[in-house]
Amino acid sequence: MKILLIGPNPPPHGGISTHVSELRHALRAAGTPCRVLNSARVGLRFALNLARYGIARWSFHVHTNGHNRNSWLLAGMCGLAGIFGRGCALTLHSGMAPGYVSASFARRQMARLVCALFPGIVCVSEPIRDSLAAAGVPPRKLEVRPAFLELRQRRAEWDGPLKAWMRERSPVLAATLFFRPEYGFDLLISAIGKLRRRYPSIGCVVMGGGPGPAVRAPGLEDNILLAGDLDHDMCLSVMAHSHLFLRPTYVDGDSISVREALALGVPVVASNAAARPPGVVLFETGDEDDLCAKVELALRVAVKERGHAIA
Repeated sequence: MKILLIGPNPPPHGGISTHVSELRHALRAAGTPCRVLNSARVGLRFALNLARYGIARWSFHVHTNGHNRNSWLLAGMCGLAGIFGRGCALTLHSGMAPGYVSASFARRQMARLVCALFPGIVCVSEPIRDSLAAAGVPPRKLEVRPAFLELRQRRAEWDGPLKAWMRERSPVLAATLFFRPEYGFDLLISAIGKLRRRYPSIGCVVMGGGPGPAVRAPGLEDNILLAGDLDHDMCLSVMAHSHLFLRPTYVDGDSISVREALALGVPVVASNAAARPPGVVLFETGDEDDLCAKVELALRVAVKERGHAIA
């Protein structure tokens, strides 16, 4: 079997693109011929490549968010092309997909018709599965499976200034996000401002795609580092050297970064906006005071149970 993964390919390093990249590595390591067709730019060249792989009898596996019209158009195009190949599967990743699909009759019909092109649909969370089932997709076609793959051994060359910045701060928190409202960047910044009163040397490394906005909090310029779009190996290394990993989202799917942090043995504080794996310390979505309280709780546990020194 030859597998064509269709989805975003890093950079930038987001949840879907990271999963596609890691899945390609895992398939190749298992001896399965695998290539990636980058869906970041869908145009004539993309369509021609899609047709070429279909004629060559590749199996398609489409990865998309499911929370906008373009995502469903992409899935529909790939599903139709997959008819000429050796089958096609669809994975939906976004925590905003259920709200999008459920918002209108037209969207439910679109989702149902597109899903009819695929023999199987993987949903990274139960709410995605439930929204598709409510739209009329047969439940037998739906499978819930988190998009987390076992961490493989890797080595990252540490950036000198980044390493120095982290060494000079304690505790060090890490977060991965895009600068969109649902990721809770403003909530994170405000919480760091409050936590600074208790931990004057606190630092938070914010890793995310593309340039970020200026830190809009007086006196926090030395406590927040907008690291930009780090490659996956470096991102995992920053996580591993942090006291805590934060996930302040307002809407979420099954966050890969949360599972990666747990796999690295790093405590996680995350909003209760989605189902989280066992071991995550949850705070009430959007509640800044609760976020700060849960960070302090997790840090006390880290000191007591893990021996982490905090200045």
